[in-house]
Amino acid sequence: MLTKSRIIVLHTIKHSDSGVVVQCYSDTKGRCACYFYPKSKQSKSSVTFPLNILDVVLHSKRGGEGTMPLIKEADTVFPLADIQTDIRKNAIALYMCELILRSVRESEPDPGLFAFLTNSVLILNEIKEGCENFHLHFTVNLCKLLGYMPQDNYSTERKHFNFTQAQFVEKHQEAFCFAPDESLLLHTILSTPLKDIPTIKCSGELRNRFLTKVLEYFSFHSALKTELKSLGVLRELFI
Repeated sequence: MLTKSRIIVLHTIKHSDSGVVVQCYSDTKGRCACYFYPKSKQSKSSVTFPLNILDVVLHSKRGGEGTMPLIKEADTVFPLADIQTDIRKNAIALYMCELILRSVRESEPDPGLFAFLTNSVLILNEIKEGCENFHLHFTVNLCKLLGYMPQDNYSTERKHFNFTQAQFVEKHQEAFCFAPDESLLLHTILSTPLKDIPTIKCSGELRNRFLTKVLEYFSFHSALKTELKSLGVLRELFI
C-alpha cells in the first residue's frame, strides 16, 4: 500500500550496505521510522541531513502493522542550504533533533506540532541575526506545544520563575526557581515571536545558564533525560 506523507528528518542509522533507517516526524504518523535505500551516497547525504523536510511516498505491507514502511520516493520540499553549511545552524539543528527525539513519542499526527516544527526549521534556515538565541526560543516553545507551558505572569512583584508551579512567584526558592536574570529572559522569550529573535539580547554566560534551567524544567514535567550530547557544542559556539 502506497501513501504520501511529509516528514522532518531527525536521525539516521545505517541499515545494510546501502540503506538507512530514518527517524523522523511525520504530518500523518507523528514520530515514526522508515527504511530508505537512496540511489547513491551523494543522494543520501543531500536528502537525510538533520531537519530536512521531505515529501515522501511510503510503501507499507498490508497487515504489517508494527513494521517500518519503506520510502519509495523522497523529494526535498525547501532548500535548506544554511542549515547544511553554517556551523552554528548545523549545531542548533542537531540539538533540535535530539530534543525532539527525546521528548516526542506519540505515533499519532499532531498538526499543530508539525506546523511549529516546520516553521522553526524554515526560520532557522533564513535567520541572519539572533541565531545564538534560536535554540533557547525553540526549547521554551516546544515546552508549550507539549503541554508544559510556563505561565507568563511576570511582573515587578513576581519576578522569580518557579518551575514546579510553572509560573512566576514573589519569593525566590533556590531549589525550584530560576535566578532573576534567567526569569526575565524567560519572560522576554515568552513574549517575543519567533521571527523577532534578533531583538533578544543576553550574554553567553546567561544563555548557557538559562538553557540548563529550561532543560531542568522540561525534565521535571516530562521525565526527559536532559544529558543531551549536542549541548557541549552549543555551549562552545555561543558562550
